[in-house]
Amino acid sequence: MNLYDNVIMRLTIFTTLYIVILIFLSPLIDHLSTSLDEDIIIKESNFQILLEIILHIILLAIVWYVLHNYIRVRVESLLNIKMRETTKTAIDIISAIALVGLQRNLIQKLKYISYEHPFRTIDIYG
Repeated sequence: MNLYDNVIMRLTIFTTLYIVILIFLSPLIDHLSTSLDEDIIIKESNFQILLEIILHIILLAIVWYVLHNYIRVRVESLLNIKMRETTKTAIDIISAIALVGLQRNLIQKLKYISYEHPFRTIDIYG
């Protein structure tokens, strides 16, 4: 019996590799954008902050796509195993949560802009 035939073993190996890569990569992506405090100091408008949020999310989507396709293929060939669909789904969920969860600047801006949204200042039921 091959050790890699065990689902738990495969999931552990893939998850560990993805998390280690994301722990090092996520802060680099996060530091490409300014923090909310810096944006407030330089008096950026809500539109500029929203534009930064959109660009940050687009960059995350591109990075996630590259990681998803490149790392999976490299790990499969390196360990000489094939990732099954359930393992792919679990890795996708874990990597998405880790990649977005480690974006401190993005999270701060999303919280800020959600309270500054025009619908919060307009009484739409009145």
